[in-house]
Amino acid sequence: MPVTRSQIAHRTLTGRCPNCGRFGIFKNWFRLHPACPGCGMQLEKEESGFYFGTTSIGYVLAIVLVIIPVCILVVLDKLGMWLGVAIGIVGSLLLCTLLYPVLLCWVLMLYYTVQADELPANRPGSDDE
Repeated sequence: MPVTRSQIAHRTLTGRCPNCGRFGIFKNWFRLHPACPGCGMQLEKEESGFYFGTTSIGYVLAIVLVIIPVCILVVLDKLGMWLGVAIGIVGSLLLCTLLYPVLLCWVLMLYYTVQADELPANRPGSDDE
C-alpha cells in the first residue's frame, strides 16, 4: 500500500489531502474543495457526506464539554439558570464553529484510515505502485 494508514492520519489531521499530502483541501472554513487541487481526488463523497459526520461529532463535543458542565454548575447553584442557558447556547455555537475544520479533518481521517484502499494512490494499477 503506497499510502499507509499512519500517513493518512498524519496528513488529514494536519489539513492536507489524504492521497497526495498537499495543503489546500479547504474551500473555506466550512467546506472542502470538491477535489484536491494537487491530485484531483474527489473529496466530497455525496451531498452531505463528511459534513454530516462532522456535525454529529460537534454536537457530542458540545454536550460533553459545554452543556453537561453548565448543567452541573446550575444544579450546584454556581450559575443562575438563564445565565447557564445563555452560556450553553453561545458556548456550543462557538465550540462547533471554531472546531469545524478540525472535526472535518477527523472525519476524513477516520474514513480513509478505515478504508485505505479508497485512496486513488492505493488502488490496484495506480502509478505509485
